[in-house]
Amino acid sequence: MDDINIRVSTGDGDDAESLRRLAELDRSRPPAAPVVFAEVDGRPVAAMGLRDGHAVADPARAGSWVMTVLSLRRLETRAIIAVFGA
Repeated sequence: MDDINIRVSTGDGDDAESLRRLAELDRSRPPAAPVVFAEVDGRPVAAMGLRDGHAVADPARAGSWVMTVLSLRRLETRAIIAVFGA
């Protein structure tokens, strides 16, 4: 199994380019920031909008297991924000 890293991002800087690239590969619009990124072996392979759940992914690298982990982390982050505020 590949190493996966999930992180929250404001979607600016280098992450803005990663969002644009993933949206292009997915033939969709980029998710609105903030986003949750999934990185496999250090490369962004998927991103999901924290607020609306819109996702984009590299179809060649982000399998269903990546999208499941990304979705669960999004829900976890939203729950933490709801309890503790942000």
